[in-house]
Amino acid sequence: MKTAPKLILGILTMLLMMLVAFGIGAYRGFMEEKLQVDLVLGSLSDVMNTRIEMANNLLTVAKRHLPQDDELVLKIRQDIQDLSGESLRQKAQANERLDYNSALLLKKLEALDSVKADSRDYSYVTGYLPRGFEQSAQWADAGLYNSAARKYNNELQGTLNGKAAMLLGVPLAELFEGGQAP
Repeated sequence: MKTAPKLILGILTMLLMMLVAFGIGAYRGFMEEKLQVDLVLGSLSDVMNTRIEMANNLLTVAKRHLPQDDELVLKIRQDIQDLSGESLRQKAQANERLDYNSALLLKKLEALDSVKADSRDYSYVTGYLPRGFEQSAQWADAGLYNSAARKYNNELQGTLNGKAAMLLGVPLAELFEGGQAP
């Protein structure tokens, strides 16, 4: 009769160890997947930094031809600030607004006589900057990142391992989605 309590204790200990091993495996596995999603996000962040540089170049040209309190100049400054923010949603919205606002500011600058008279600024406004914004907008296509993030989130939320990992603190991946510009 003395072996029954030891047997029960042994079974409970084994079940506890299996539960701990399951939790550790779930946590490690999903954290590794989250790191892979974050690597894709890193390349998207590099593109956002390029877009910030392009916007700053646009503001440099605008500074020579427009007052600093010009509405579009102020909007682009805000877009730059929001692109530097923490939230991916905020960055995605700022990215869409930057596309819209930079196109408007480029058209406005292109029409100014002072820009037309300055060959360097005119080439920036009609060539370099529009192409740069267009190329960086293509690079900023968040489809690859959002696809990886959605797949990860679906697995995390849709499997027993994923639910255990979430209970242990593994986060969902934030999507890079904004609203509608402007």
